[in-house]
Amino acid sequence: MAGFQSKVLPLLNASLAVFILFVIFNYLRMDFALVEGNEALERQYRAQTVTYKRQDGGLGRLQVLTLGSSVNPSKELPTAEEKEEDQEFEDSSISEELVAESIKRFLKDQMESNLLKDQDAWLKQIWQTGAGKHISVLQSSTQELLRQVLLELQKLERTFKAKQLGQEDDEEDDSLTQVSRYSALRNEDQAELGEFKFREYGRVCQLVVLSSYRSSLKEFTVVTLSPSVQPGAEGPVHDSCVWLPDGRAPVSQKFSSLDEMILSGRYPDREGIVDLRYVENSHGRIYDTLVVRCSFPEAVGIEREGGFLYLNMSASPGSKSFELIPVFHERPRQLKDSTYERTSFQYQYAYCSAPVWTNSSASHIKQWFMYHHTLTGGSIHYYIYDTTGIDDETMAVLKPLMDMGYLTFVNLHRQRLYDAWANTEDLIINDCLNRVRFVAKWALFWDFDEYLHVASPLSLSTLLAQAEERAAPWVSFGNMFYNRKYCAPESEGGDWAVERMVYRLESPVCGQKNISHVCPGEMGHRKWIANPRMVKVGSIYRAVDPQKNGIILDTDVARINHYRGIATKAPDSDEVDCSIIKDPTLVKENDTVDGWWFKDEEFSTFAGSLKTSAKSFDVFQAPRQDS
Repeated sequence: MAGFQSKVLPLLNASLAVFILFVIFNYLRMDFALVEGNEALERQYRAQTVTYKRQDGGLGRLQVLTLGSSVNPSKELPTAEEKEEDQEFEDSSISEELVAESIKRFLKDQMESNLLKDQDAWLKQIWQTGAGKHISVLQSSTQELLRQVLLELQKLERTFKAKQLGQEDDEEDDSLTQVSRYSALRNEDQAELGEFKFREYGRVCQLVVLSSYRSSLKEFTVVTLSPSVQPGAEGPVHDSCVWLPDGRAPVSQKFSSLDEMILSGRYPDREGIVDLRYVENSHGRIYDTLVVRCSFPEAVGIEREGGFLYLNMSASPGSKSFELIPVFHERPRQLKDSTYERTSFQYQYAYCSAPVWTNSSASHIKQWFMYHHTLTGGSIHYYIYDTTGIDDETMAVLKPLMDMGYLTFVNLHRQRLYDAWANTEDLIINDCLNRVRFVAKWALFWDFDEYLHVASPLSLSTLLAQAEERAAPWVSFGNMFYNRKYCAPESEGGDWAVERMVYRLESPVCGQKNISHVCPGEMGHRKWIANPRMVKVGSIYRAVDPQKNGIILDTDVARINHYRGIATKAPDSDEVDCSIIKDPTLVKENDTVDGWWFKDEEFSTFAGSLKTSAKSFDVFQAPRQDS
């Protein structure tokens, strides 16, 4: 029996270690906000202290709450024997923040069980009141294993981030090669301060400043990624910002306080007030989009000497230590008052793309641009957010638009370093809202597999003219799903894919078991058009600020036709474009195909009517071949 145990127990321990490694590795990506409740279960717990090594080299203590039956209350510090066993851990320290946040995330996962759902309320109160700063329901043996797992994760961190970037590991590559690749990407954008660039502040989960803009003579907007735990804390930015005149001064200087700034001979002109607006759309990911607005009581920088906007930022998540960080640089004579007083704009529309990937279907992308360029009358500028690089075929479609001045690429390759929902699309939307504020009257937000359709006799221009008369900050469209598999037969001149896709759902559906993002209403996950001078914060399916006073259109008036996945090269194996031919002349008006799909040829006819005009735009003509 003893021999059997000696063989089986090591195997069981190894299996447990692999399982815990898997759990921690996956749940490091989870959001760990707690929900409300009561204190009824306090008697079931006992306090224990785990000792670990902090970044500064000292010993830290992590107070842990465990079930009373599984803890020895007298054992607060490790014994000499345990210290000897922990020597490897002591020699390779892990950060205090990583221990605390990892345990907290593991706790969040455990709360999904019925037992821990009942304990959730009391645990949250203990956390918020500080009676036991960090909480876990881990067994003591699991705590030790957790520390070892964290060490392994720390060693794998650089390699893991390199793999996130889509890099293949060669067997001969060593860790230095991976680190150099990662560093090269982090240093990819070397723009001037205040221009497009990812800039990180803090430790563990940093506040990441993407871009900064002057919104008016009195207001600035800073677009950031913030740790998704921050809304439940005090936030990563304190209650003030300052304007420091003289745009010729060094750009990289930081200060721990206003006093330090003044003692250095730098005198701030004015102090403003910050307003933090989270999109609150993290979906359990580490980062959420945070838009920071800094407002001053009077105009700043109007002397045109240039200057810097400083935000009072937290040194690390949850820290009460702040430092003044420069986030916007205005060069001397760069400010033009007339920019912020415009009533007419260079373009009627600005299109803000979702993240663009390398597997785009070039032929469909061209059709999409031809359709929308014609729909908008050609008074449009496209902002394409490149997240992985554009393949040659798609670039051949986009380059003529760029050469004619209709298109701007925004390099967003480094977004892959940050774990945010929908590939940082909320971040893109808020950057674009500010980027186009004084460029176009309206900003458009939908994807390359979605087409805007305005029903006759309305047009897009008349629809938005009515919205302007009502001072509406945004217009929201229902999202109607079309089937890519069932198509009408090929016909002469019907060379656009959407001309053949004439079967759709009866109406936008609502409910988690169906497709929730086509529900009607302000929070209904629709697609939208915004007045970028009135909308301060946006998300993929809605305006966040302001949420009210917009126009919510019925799909009979205007809608987004959604051909999901049509813009990619490789469609899903179970839904190949036009794999089943259904002649619409053989389908009666009220009949359905497969019980779900209704015939609707209105958009097919409308798109076909635009096609002749679309092909007349010189910008879409194929480039001549050199002889």
